[in-house]
Amino acid sequence: MSRNLKEVSAKSYISTQVYNDNFFSYVVTTGPSPQFKKTGALVPVPGATFNNCMAGRILRENGKKLFPDAYPGVTDYMVGVFDILNKLSGFIDPNDPVFAPFNGDRPNYLKDSVNEQAKNLGAPVLTQGSVMCSGEIVSSGQIRSQDLIQLQTLDAIAPSTINTVALDVCLGQIFKLTTTKAVTINASNILPGSHVYLIVTGGGAHSVSFGTGIKSSGPLSATSGGVFTVHFICDETTLFELGRTAALT
Repeated sequence: MSRNLKEVSAKSYISTQVYNDNFFSYVVTTGPSPQFKKTGALVPVPGATFNNCMAGRILRENGKKLFPDAYPGVTDYMVGVFDILNKLSGFIDPNDPVFAPFNGDRPNYLKDSVNEQAKNLGAPVLTQGSVMCSGEIVSSGQIRSQDLIQLQTLDAIAPSTINTVALDVCLGQIFKLTTTKAVTINASNILPGSHVYLIVTGGGAHSVSFGTGIKSSGPLSATSGGVFTVHFICDETTLFELGRTAALT
């Protein structure tokens, strides 16, 4: 193997989502005499678009680095990378959640797969520690844990002036509705295999009906002082009710 190839950094990253907005060129301009003051700026990489900077791309380090304070206009540590598929080079923040560390053992002269993310996925992870995530966890296989898998967000949904409620499955798993009038819940962005839990509170025996994208056992009457829970599971297009509680007090 060429000596030059051996000296190229083997470290690489995989894009977890479209990354053109997180991919930069470093531009330096020099001011007029006599100071000739230099200023630097991170600007979008020319030619980087939504269509050619997709999720699942492997970005390999090219050896360039930008350090805060040492380079004018740089506030975060940046590393130089190149995408062998779109032929673009630039800088990324290696700690940006848009990028994840990737196994760098593959030789730089071998091309990555095109639009076949399964070939670009990393190795399995085995850990005795906690796994913390501030975004989504998307898996084509099983997720197993010997301890609790817990979602730490609760999404409040509110009736609109036309007595409808939009339940966006992409926003989370647990939703809470406080009724002040009769409403109909419509589901959107349904994710196959998702479990959705709905907590309903309110008063005055307001009727909660289930509309577009939901198959249920019928309307729910939200009585004063009562709390109700409803459990759904999703296929590609619909939320199906698995069960509901009577009023909890």
